[in-house]
Amino acid sequence: MKNNFFIIIFYLFLLSKSFALEEFTFETSEIEIINNGKFIYAKEGKAISSDKNLEIDAANFEYDKNSKLLKAFNGFAIFKKDNLKIVFDEMTLNQNDAILKAKKNVEIYELEKDFIIQTDLIVYDKKTNTIRSITKSILKDRLNNKIISEKFEYELNKNILKVENANLTDFENNNFNIKLAYINTSSNKLYGKDIDANLNNTSFNKDNEPRLKGKSVTIDNNTTEITKGVFTTCKRREDCPPWQLSAKKITHDRKNKIIKYDNAWLQVYDTPIIYFPKFF
Repeated sequence: MKNNFFIIIFYLFLLSKSFALEEFTFETSEIEIINNGKFIYAKEGKAISSDKNLEIDAANFEYDKNSKLLKAFNGFAIFKKDNLKIVFDEMTLNQNDAILKAKKNVEIYELEKDFIIQTDLIVYDKKTNTIRSITKSILKDRLNNKIISEKFEYELNKNILKVENANLTDFENNNFNIKLAYINTSSNKLYGKDIDANLNNTSFNKDNEPRLKGKSVTIDNNTTEITKGVFTTCKRREDCPPWQLSAKKITHDRKNKIIKYDNAWLQVYDTPIIYFPKFF
């Protein structure tokens, strides 16, 4: 059966209460129902959940009633309660396990936070309200900070984003390589470990290459704090730098362009020379 029928209600029963959609309403320019309603194909329109929370706008839809699998192509999905928009080339929604998968040119928008993730493949588990990706991803926030990570896991209910093997470039063009980091997407605060940072040299001589290393790092909008850190401005070379400062804690006040040190040693060619309890 094929009709240029604009609105049709097709019941999609779910097993999972955590993803409680009892039906979708298809509003499309063209729809085809075959095999006694076991398959449905639709073009150019929307699929809207009965609770109005999920709305999928796509060029094409396919639904297999037996496997309870909804596919959509070249479109976007909006989860209104989560203020979440997911753009995709291909998307599948498995109603048995409440798993949404999107791939190819995927973009995730947190509409209230102005937070964007660009990647090639995601898995969205609605039971845990968690989004995961094992593909290279680019994350941008409202402050123009950018993170490139090998993979991420985002717990939406907790506003916690976990990234691994990530490179962060902040809005002042400071660059940080971080092995593992947790980001609070509400406060924009980052906690990470194994940090290697290249600072912009606007406060130093143009021939300097200021950089920091440390075991752990905390970054917020104005401050970077590194524990068990090392700082130098010497140009990179194969051997150790001519001088460096090692400290129990190094705090970089980016707003006032000040670096503070707690329990620091001045080292010259790896030899400790002078100890400073505190200085900046």
